[in-house]
Parts: sequence; structure tokens; C-alpha cells
Amino acid sequence: MRNKLSALILILFFSFPAFSQKVFLKVSIENKISNPVNDTIYYSTNRLLTWDDFKGVPDYNSPGGAITASGFAFNANMNMIGKDIYLNIGVYTFFSKKNSWKKPNINSSYHLVHEQHHFDITRISAGKFCDELLKANFTVTNYSKLLSALFDKAFNENKALQEKYDNETRHSINTSEQLKWNDKITAEIKSL
Repeated sequence: MRNKLSALILILFFSFPAFSQKVFLKVSIENKISNPVNDTIYYSTNRLLTWDDFKGVPDYNSPGGAITASGFAFNANMNMIGKDIYLNIGVYTFFSKKNSWKKPNINSSYHLVHEQHHFDITRISAGKFCDELLKANFTVTNYSKLLSALFDKAFNENKALQEKYDNETRHSINTSEQLKWNDKITAEIKSL
């Protein structure tokens, strides 16, 4: 009995510092600056997509007239100062010129707005990812795994929302649904 009690006291003694550690979390949207000569365009409400940004080779087997290749990612670093952990996460949204394409007959501003909204949806999803990060209970032992799990969840939700957008608008063919989505996406972007 005494050995069990001694073992319990040792476990509590050595485990106690882990319980006293605090995690300080900073989450932000990074406003990266795009370089016009590079492939990547970082999201900015001051810089809308143009058809010239779609540099990829069109897939003529695809029923779509254009593809927007966009995504979001994060930079994270952790520092320990004494017993405290400082976790800094910067999230950014990007568009790839070489992976985005349009067919030669697609040139209208109506279709460009549809593609811009794919990029906007990606930015909205990045914001939701940030919200989930702020709600998470990070610890020194779980931060890496939890960060990856939250990113995967946000990535899958973005993919589902992109598909819903295309299905409901029928890739912009259903103009009444496209107009509804235009209003919805514009309002969400303004609220960011």
C-alpha cells in the first residue's frame, strides 16, 4: 500500500508542472502581399481576380468553362517562456495562376464573378478555421495533432461548400441561384 501511495505522490509531483503550463494563443489572418511576377495571388478585397490571372491549360474534357484553384494554409510556431507556451498561428488564402484555367470562349464578367466567389468562399472558410482555432483547447501535448485535425475539418468543409455552390448555381448556369449566392457571399465577405 505504501509503495502505491509513494508512486501516486511521485506521479502527481512530476505531472503537476504540466497542469500549471498555460497556452497563450494568437490567431490572425495574414495579409500577404502578392508579387505580380509570381504564381500565387494572396487574397485581398482590394485585388479581385481578372481573366488574365487564369494561366493554366484548359481541360477540354471538363464540362466547366473555368476552374479557380484556391486554398488556405497556415504558419504556426510555438515558443516556451518559462512554463508558458505561446502558440502563434497565421492563416492565409491564396490563388494559383498556373492551376487555374479558363476556356477561350469564357470571357464574361458574369462568369468571372462566379470564379471570384470561389476564391471568396475559400477566404470565408479560412475565417471559419480561425474561429475554430480560437475555440480549441490547446495544450503542450495536443497542439500539433489538434491543429492538424482542425485544419483537415476546415479543408473538408470548404470543399463541401465549394461543391454546394457549384451544384446550386449549376456552375453559374442557374442565374437566379447565382444571384442569391452573389448576395450571400458578398455579405459574408463584408462581415469579415
